[in-house]
Amino acid sequence: MSDEVSELRARVEELERRVAVLFQQTGAADWELDARAAPPVSDAVRELLAAGETPKAAKLYMQETGAGIGEATAALGELAKEVRGD
Repeated sequence: MSDEVSELRARVEELERRVAVLFQQTGAADWELDARAAPPVSDAVRELLAAGETPKAAKLYMQETGAGIGEATAALGELAKEVRGD
């Protein structure tokens, strides 16, 4: 059993390495990394998300933080689902 777990861990590490290389080579956004690095979300933005006003929330978030659209999308994507209870 522990050999199987070790093998799976090694496979996951290799896949993560390959994904990192792909992000680097393609210039694609790493939403997870961007979300972790994004500025905190204000209560006003949370309220807009809860009301289903995602575009307005993103616009306000960008105005408040100076974030770009990619960073705002990363920061608000999962939070919008969480706030709405999806």
